[in-house]
Amino acid sequence: MRLVLLLLASFIGVFVAATIALDLIPPKSLRMAAGTPGSAYHAIAMQYRDILAEDDITLEIVESAGSVENAAWLARSPDPVDVALLQGGVPVPPGADVTALASVFLEPLLIFHKEGLENAQDPSKWQGLRAAVGAQGSGTRYVVGEVLTALRLSPPDESLVPLGGKTAADALLAGEVDVAIFVAPVTAPYLKSLYEAPEIVLGSVRDVEAIRRKLAFVIDADIPTAGIDYASVKPPERVNLIAMAAQLVAQGDLHPALVDRLVKAARRVHTHRDLISEEGQFPSWDATTIPMNKQAKTLLDEPLNRLDRYIPYWMAAQINKLALLLLPLIFLLLPLFRILPGIYAWTMKSRVYKHYSELVDIEKRAYTASGDAEIDALEGRLRRVQDDLLEMRLPERYRENAYTMQLHIELVRTRLAARRAETVSA
Repeated sequence: MRLVLLLLASFIGVFVAATIALDLIPPKSLRMAAGTPGSAYHAIAMQYRDILAEDDITLEIVESAGSVENAAWLARSPDPVDVALLQGGVPVPPGADVTALASVFLEPLLIFHKEGLENAQDPSKWQGLRAAVGAQGSGTRYVVGEVLTALRLSPPDESLVPLGGKTAADALLAGEVDVAIFVAPVTAPYLKSLYEAPEIVLGSVRDVEAIRRKLAFVIDADIPTAGIDYASVKPPERVNLIAMAAQLVAQGDLHPALVDRLVKAARRVHTHRDLISEEGQFPSWDATTIPMNKQAKTLLDEPLNRLDRYIPYWMAAQINKLALLLLPLIFLLLPLFRILPGIYAWTMKSRVYKHYSELVDIEKRAYTASGDAEIDALEGRLRRVQDDLLEMRLPERYRENAYTMQLHIELVRTRLAARRAETVSA
């Protein structure tokens, strides 16, 4: 039994060593696709950079126009980025081997316009209006296009102005556009001026449920009355919105220690409540539109890893990875461990019992043997059975089976002696 267990332990050890030995120490740097400086994505990436620096990991921020361009960076060949922020619903190019590490915050579709402008938040009424709908390559531009397509609306091209972020906010304040649309966190820095401007209105999206039912990646959201400014009661009534869950997306082969650090950073950056989400709602594996990284999902479901207080973080991450690897293996092996003692006992006993067929045959022939020659032959066979039994090496607990057979051999030998006496007297 000790040998069997030793072999099993050796097999598991070799398997685990082969799995992780060549991938133990993680890279000391990684690249993240974010937005332009001043955008919400870029500000979040800078927070990640500062947190990762605590573990001496260098994060290079790759500037982009937004989610669509970030997705392209993930699939770029050669030299793709390691991780990126993607707006919910933005597709990754075919063939890209990426997984989601978490959904990290909600990005509502916000429609701002000048006070007194009727129907500005209704896309079907944009005829003759100038609407800033995000730059090419941005998530805002993508969502506006998806919404218009789903609603079978086709505003004239001149109505859709390719401006986004701070540029779009400034254009609305300056009267250069009539409507400014953003898909961004409600805490995006460039929205502050629009929240504070008394002449700017944040309008409800018309018929939110109709849009949500047409687009699978859309989530209901709202900003309560006075949620932006309690004193001035802004907004004056509840604002109904559609929102997308932004995702932290990484290459499928990202080192497990970096996955561990990124999930930890996401917990520090995205746990707090805001106007449209609750405390602790993010990060989460809910609402992701890209397959989840298994390790990240496990990390999100468990409390914070405390091992990294005592050992290097990359060692703690590998221990977590090892646990993920071994737990299914242990569950598979547990039934085997339960039946191994029975298999072993049967094997030891069968070494003795296999001789019983020979013993039974000798006994049968002992009743009909005629003459010394035949009886001598039977006694020779009996001695060979006994010699095999004596030479057999058995654990002490199974020797009783051999001793029992020795008694049976003596009974058969007695039967042969009796038969010899019978033939002589005859």
